[in-house]
Amino acid sequence: MTSTAPLLSDLFDPALLRTAIERGLVREQAHPELPLRILNYTDKAQAEQAWDEATLTCRGLVVDDGGRVAARPFRKFFNHGDPNAGPLDLSAKVTVLDKLDGSLGIAYPVPGGFALATRGSFTSEQARHGTELLRTRHAGFVPPEGVTALFEIVCPGTRNVCDYGETDDLFLLGGVRVADGTVLAPAEIPGWEGPVAASFDLPTLADALAAPPRPGAEGLVVRLTDSGRMLKIKQADYLALHRVLSGLNARVVWERLGAGRTVAGICEGLPDEFHGWVRDLAERLRAEAERIEEGARREHGRILAGLPEGWGRSEYARAAAASPFRQWLFPLLDGRDPRPGIWRSLRPAGDERPVGLPGGDA
Repeated sequence: MTSTAPLLSDLFDPALLRTAIERGLVREQAHPELPLRILNYTDKAQAEQAWDEATLTCRGLVVDDGGRVAARPFRKFFNHGDPNAGPLDLSAKVTVLDKLDGSLGIAYPVPGGFALATRGSFTSEQARHGTELLRTRHAGFVPPEGVTALFEIVCPGTRNVCDYGETDDLFLLGGVRVADGTVLAPAEIPGWEGPVAASFDLPTLADALAAPPRPGAEGLVVRLTDSGRMLKIKQADYLALHRVLSGLNARVVWERLGAGRTVAGICEGLPDEFHGWVRDLAERLRAEAERIEEGARREHGRILAGLPEGWGRSEYARAAAASPFRQWLFPLLDGRDPRPGIWRSLRPAGDERPVGLPGGDA
């Protein structure tokens, strides 16, 4: 790391980071041996769409104990069609790379060389394996001064959905200039002799969106030439297979919510495309449960207020018979919590799946 490396405070207001960490939107992990920490946005930030300069920038950002940036990965970037991607010009010139389905490897300096971190960890299994590959198979590679080299760690143990067989290597994705965040293409990273993410001759964003799906692929990463903005284009068949492998449907979400899982916890490990669907479903289920409970309690109070002196259960039953909330009135009469039963009554069909995907709701 050079003395020209920016401070964390050069990238965004430190108050944003403090708030993000306090709210659980950014997680920091200390290096087990070196005075470094890695900052990464959490699934809670994704679920709550809590995007600001801190959460967007902390995507595996490595800083030292003096607050200087040691490694700067790609900022958070979004899927085409996501409102967070902003307005897009279909005629914009782009560069296009294969979106590999492994783990992001972030090269950061250590005494005597470099190591790889994954997006939120110095010590994950993929980080340790990627570091071993870098130091053995690619021992002669040194990233350019002031540039964070970025890789996809692809090996049988990192497979998510796409099957790369016995492939076990680092694929260069490009890099980021630490001083100003400029994204560099793989061809702008000299000295790398290993595999590189495939590039495609798709000159404009419209061309990239019109590209036919490739068997066994996840999709494309597009970088707008003029602005440097990046976005993802994922294939529908990849998303459908991921949904199948994860078992994602409305009943699964309902079961996990009922067991006390948070939306962020349910979204952990899911592609970004599914987060909004999970969030909307959870809000719909919770709103309906609250509507039923509030209506039942209101009806219970009204019935009690109208009963004659000395009333019994039969009088209460007659008053409750015509109520749309009658199923929940006797638990209230008996002092029992109706909420578990209300939640069970909202059990959705198992075939309700994310909208707009093959096999899902239209």
